[in-house]
Amino acid sequence: MKATNVRPYSNLAGRTLKITGAVMILSSLLDLIVLVIPPQISNTGWLINTVSQLVDRGIIPMVGIALLLGGYWMSNNSGLQEPQKPLLDGRLWALLLASLLGLVYLLLFPIHLNNVYRAQNQALNQIQDQATQAEQQVDARIQSEEFKNRIQERKAQLKAQITDLLKDEQRLQEAIDNNEVPEQVKQLLEQSKTDPQAIDKFLDQQAEALPTQLLSRIRSRKQELEENASTVTFKSSLQTGINSLLLAIGYITIGATGLKSMGIGGGKGRRRQQPR
Repeated sequence: MKATNVRPYSNLAGRTLKITGAVMILSSLLDLIVLVIPPQISNTGWLINTVSQLVDRGIIPMVGIALLLGGYWMSNNSGLQEPQKPLLDGRLWALLLASLLGLVYLLLFPIHLNNVYRAQNQALNQIQDQATQAEQQVDARIQSEEFKNRIQERKAQLKAQITDLLKDEQRLQEAIDNNEVPEQVKQLLEQSKTDPQAIDKFLDQQAEALPTQLLSRIRSRKQELEENASTVTFKSSLQTGINSLLLAIGYITIGATGLKSMGIGGGKGRRRQQPR
């Protein structure tokens, strides 16, 4: 009596799972198809972004397939008769779809890695070109008369400021005792008390070191950008690549084991076994 009462609910639950699974599969497939339209195969950035989104949404069809197969299993256990023709069996199409998606995600794994490293090379080349251009601009600026005149003006201003500071003992001592004043400047102030030429030597050294400092900033920025590009490449390859590979394994396993259990694709399936 209890089994009779439970059967209608099992039939309803089975149909609900099949409908939910089918809707989820169709909706996700439509979403994936729209995602790749219009295709821009020659655009590396588009390829990377599209593959990443395909992988991010790849679990949804798998859940739909699981619900659909679960609905068929529940309906069979409740005694509901399934269509005899294989082409009308939703399980067959779901398992074929799983096998196809497994192949797709398996192919996306090396494709994504290749696209990511292509993008990295393009980014590194662009960084190199920008750094080279910046260095050339700095060299041209250093060689210009305008830059040399500005350096001379700046040296004259600094020399006048330091000279005025040396004339005031109280201000000089306050500057020496100030922790915010660089140690190199403090040493200069101390030397200037006994060696008036120390100011000129210091300013000449600073002027000579300025081009090297400017170039060092450019090269430091270049190295930082290169490291960032490498980090982004590694993270994208690791996250999207591994997820794509996992999806491929999952889909292929579902498709292969399911088709085998239905007696398709070799091996002894359930339908081939004869009752004793």
